[in-house]
Amino acid sequence: MTKEVLLSIAGNQMLDAEHDSIELVTVADYYKRNGHHYVLYEEIPEGEDSVIRNTLKFDESMFEMTKKGGVNAQLLFNPKQSNTTYYETPVGPMSMNVTTMSYQMAEEEDYIEVFIKYVLDINFSYSSENEIRIRIAPR
Repeated sequence: MTKEVLLSIAGNQMLDAEHDSIELVTVADYYKRNGHHYVLYEEIPEGEDSVIRNTLKFDESMFEMTKKGGVNAQLLFNPKQSNTTYYETPVGPMSMNVTTMSYQMAEEEDYIEVFIKYVLDINFSYSSENEIRIRIAPR
């Protein structure tokens, strides 16, 4: 895999009969160290001025997303345990609990794909069921 990659993150949020989808496609930096894959990229949320620096760290068994800047959080997706974190936003912090229902990673020489299904609780109340698909390929 090359250092400069094309990153695609597609997410689906299901709440009752409603579905909400988002997709981000951006250029990112990639490296592998000590058996873990790392992807670094920046994003500027729509309508915001502040940059969020994101780090994805993952292997065959777990996925971690760290956000720093306008939003601060560390989300851990691990089918063996639930993870509670504080998601700090410009309008204030909120507690988020992530329960990973399934986690799959496929790696080829020039392509990596991760698929995660999880349940999200916000401030100790059920929020939604979610899916996220991450694709990484040389630019």
